[in-house]
Amino acid sequence: MIAAAALPGGVARAASSGLELRGEATLRTAIEIEDGDVQLGELLVEPELSGEVTPEISWTVIGRLRIDAADELEPGDPGPQDGFRSPVNRRLFIGDTTDLELREAYADIYAGQWFVRAGKQQVVWGQADGLRVLDQVNPLSFREFIMGDFEDRRIPLWMVNAERSFGGVTAQFLWIPDHSYDEVPADGTYAVTSPLLRPQIRPQPGQAVRFAEADRPDRLIVDDDYGVRLTGFSDGWDWSVNALYAYGDGQVLRQARTPQAVTVTPDYERTLLTGGSVSNAFGKATVRAEIGYVTDRFVLTNDPQDTDGIFETGEASGVIGLDYQVDADLLVSGQVFAGVLTDDAPGLVRDQVTGTASLLVRQEFLNDTVEVEGLLLQSLNQGDGLVQLGATYKLTDAVTLAAGADVFYGNRQGLFGQFGEADRVTLAVTYGF
Repeated sequence: MIAAAALPGGVARAASSGLELRGEATLRTAIEIEDGDVQLGELLVEPELSGEVTPEISWTVIGRLRIDAADELEPGDPGPQDGFRSPVNRRLFIGDTTDLELREAYADIYAGQWFVRAGKQQVVWGQADGLRVLDQVNPLSFREFIMGDFEDRRIPLWMVNAERSFGGVTAQFLWIPDHSYDEVPADGTYAVTSPLLRPQIRPQPGQAVRFAEADRPDRLIVDDDYGVRLTGFSDGWDWSVNALYAYGDGQVLRQARTPQAVTVTPDYERTLLTGGSVSNAFGKATVRAEIGYVTDRFVLTNDPQDTDGIFETGEASGVIGLDYQVDADLLVSGQVFAGVLTDDAPGLVRDQVTGTASLLVRQEFLNDTVEVEGLLLQSLNQGDGLVQLGATYKLTDAVTLAAGADVFYGNRQGLFGQFGEADRVTLAVTYGF
């Protein structure tokens, strides 16, 4: 999380035309604590080029070059990862260790009372930090599970994002024709093994297990995602009301059994997410809350009477957080997340009510040149969790050094505990240009 430290890079004017070039280059490594194996040996370069066409129209393009010499996170041919993304949103792989990606490319247009951002971009909804209730517009990369900033893990999508103010309320409209979804490695250090997410198939003697190609939505307009958000400020409270009509970003792993084989066919299902968020500051304390309801949640089940291993239900979820700024340099933040399935059934692999708690402590030293941070994520059901520790040091205006550790603990069947052998320490140096 903290190893890939952000660094405000300087801005270099490429020419008198108004073009601006900036970016970061990060050299990062991760060493596994248990056996000393190199988990990550990465060079990440992210240039950003921007300019203006007219005072009302500007544009931005952000690229990414990644070279990971360790090749443990997406080992071998990473081509199968393409299956999670639409044809217009895929990385270009060069061998097993290198990939190129157009991260973002959009135009900002001011037209009367309207602001429109059109192109490949990220859209952030909600007030939660690290736990997602409403922040569901962009899918995520799970290449390093949940380690890393959301900004780096979100997969930008091609979309039209239009906003207009009506008095004290701002309305946002999203049209997303990019059918890309969560990117989950099939192999490697953070390949999912938990029965909460992956069906545990026990074939009969002579019965094969097959994984079919994912059935992905691909029809323009009909399969596109659409979102609306209203935001405002009333009596000291920032608030939002959100609705997202979209395909869920996670695969639904349906099973079909014959005497010869068990075939798992991943597909994606349409859902409607509705909800809202509020936040307010009271002196040194800030209160944040989100609630949401998803009409269709697809949960794995081990019920032998279930024909496809999937149980469909709705889910209400919410998160409440409290940030306390102890002084100018010390921040303490806590959150509690809860999800409740509206229906229950025998054999479900998850509890009807689930919870996760988080605690973040961040301290700055030496005129903000040194930052030390600790984050605890604790499952309230399986008892497993993740501890992340990190420190950054701004060596110069352009160079930041970082070190950190990610330690999983608890039930090896849990979301966090499944990666109990992947504990690691990280080192990084970032140069901003």
